[in-house]
Amino acid sequence: MKHALTALALSVFVAGVNAQSPAPAPAPVAASTTDLSLRGSASWSAKNVFRGIERSSTDGLFQAAVTLDYSVPGLSGASLYANFFNADALERTYTFGARKDYGFGEADLGFQRMTAPTARTIGADGFTQLTNNSEVYAGVSFANVALKPSLYAYYSLDLQQFTLEASGSKSFPGSSIGLSGFDIVTKVYGGLSDASASTLAAKNSYGYLGASLDLTRQVGRGAELGVGANWAYNTDSQVKTSGSSVWTRVFANFRF
Repeated sequence: MKHALTALALSVFVAGVNAQSPAPAPAPVAASTTDLSLRGSASWSAKNVFRGIERSSTDGLFQAAVTLDYSVPGLSGASLYANFFNADALERTYTFGARKDYGFGEADLGFQRMTAPTARTIGADGFTQLTNNSEVYAGVSFANVALKPSLYAYYSLDLQQFTLEASGSKSFPGSSIGLSGFDIVTKVYGGLSDASASTLAAKNSYGYLGASLDLTRQVGRGAELGVGANWAYNTDSQVKTSGSSVWTRVFANFRF
């Protein structure tokens, strides 16, 4: 689910009180550097495809994202995060959420606000995009299962649109095919999107599939460079956006 610079974060503290002999709550402790994690990415993509539908020309665009994670003290495996995503002048997304690690994998809950300079309609553009659109989402991912699958549900508060998306990924060393020092990452995803009602009176439902194949290489500590090929397909009946899209991208990921 579409799924592109992003981010900020929150902090949480817990104070205890003795029921029989009240004591002053301990002063909040400043977060150590290990509590915070900053990640970023920059890429050039030949197309902007969101949930199976191409939302740009074939001229290409630059995309950037920033994510800040904060591990919550006293809550093992729990973290808060904020993300900022920018795709040239086409769109920006602000995301805030919380994650919790479990034995099976991870649970995720969040809110995202997507903005665009110009509203798009199905009739004129083949897809619906508001200048401001808010979504809530929840998802789970499984760490100890083949392809490390994840399942997410999204609901647009403005479009009154529900989206369910499943995805999985697999990586293996490039040395297995003679590319020593590289890694190969494959991803697949599929979803269903349904807008039974809309503020734009644009009721629409469709399914979509997608896959990517990336060749990556670690550079120094916390940096990764890559190039990839992507494919997406949707079952929507819109003349301008139906069918499949194929595109390439080059990217760099960083972690601090």
